[in-house]
Amino acid sequence: MNSRTAFALLGAVAIASCSDNGVTTPGTGSGSTGSNAMGQASGQSGGPASGQNTGSGSGQSSGGQSTSGSTSTSGSGSGESTPGADASTDDAAGTADAPGASTDAGESGTGGAPYKKFQCPPGPYPAQMQGAATPICNTAGFKYNYGYNEGPTWVASQNAFFFSNFVQGNTSPNKTAGDIIKATLAPDGSATCEVWLHDEGCNGLHVSFATGKLLGACHGPRAVMEYDPATKAKRVVANMVGGQMFDAPNDIISTSNGNIYFSNPLYELGGRPQGVGNALIRIDPTGATSIVARGNTNGVTLSPDEKLLYAVGVGVWMLNPDGSPGMKTNQGAPGGDGLSMDCAGHVLAIATMGAFGGTDGKTLLAVGGGTNAKLIQMSVPGFP
Repeated sequence: MNSRTAFALLGAVAIASCSDNGVTTPGTGSGSTGSNAMGQASGQSGGPASGQNTGSGSGQSSGGQSTSGSTSTSGSGSGESTPGADASTDDAAGTADAPGASTDAGESGTGGAPYKKFQCPPGPYPAQMQGAATPICNTAGFKYNYGYNEGPTWVASQNAFFFSNFVQGNTSPNKTAGDIIKATLAPDGSATCEVWLHDEGCNGLHVSFATGKLLGACHGPRAVMEYDPATKAKRVVANMVGGQMFDAPNDIISTSNGNIYFSNPLYELGGRPQGVGNALIRIDPTGATSIVARGNTNGVTLSPDEKLLYAVGVGVWMLNPDGSPGMKTNQGAPGGDGLSMDCAGHVLAIATMGAFGGTDGKTLLAVGGGTNAKLIQMSVPGFP
């Protein structure tokens, strides 16, 4: 089925190949952020991507900027041979947990217990197609406190999706206004929603591929936070880089060896003094922070083998074995808002953000704009 009809939901979906293993020569890339794109693009190693994401998708970006009309992401991406312009580092607030054994059996969200990253079934995979969609959190007895949903992730130890519900644009005097919602799946495919933590002020959430704990890109405290999904215990992972404060951490992803990458735009800064400014930032397993690239970025994701880092608007990087950024690839920077990755290596931009979950990894939670939240059955599994 053509992706233009298969993935029209909430906003729209864009798919792009992530099978780039090549190194590039210097050039200039193009990409766009804001509204959700609809269409398909593919890029192969050693050469520019052959397609473009085009379409008239409409939606809201997580930056509090409503956009509509066409969005395109050119496949003729840049090829910078260096990572970001700033290699500054800074001691993190808090000490990062030692990475867990990602190959151990079992999953747990409690500290130190073995955790296993979702394992994709062997391919080949069929075309990614959307099945039935079921709205959630719209039942009697549950009420959102705020008007915007973002940042879902799946936590297997809790059999639940977690996502953020907050004040878009952070105009509230209470800069931590924003809840973490827990949606527990039932055997019949429905979900029971609850306010798991009130007024944390987070945007993007992600289950750590190293520990199984919940990571939050949180604009309220201007920090990357960590939450124990079983006890709700929390700590600051980091809040500064190069001696400057983070601004409004937005989206977040991690590797199995304990590296964390997140976007730091200004969208939910809410009139507070600017810190480091627009940037893509890495936190290494020791808690040290460094800038991967400067620029206005948003959604982030990793390829299934964790060798490529994707960041909306700024580019795609090959990662070294230790998680440090290596060469920038020749793939164009992905567009859209939040990004998801399926087992076939496709980058998906769904609604404002989506995440795969469920026991087989084929249930996708798509959230936004506004307080929309839908469970969608997909043909190819993907990552939380």
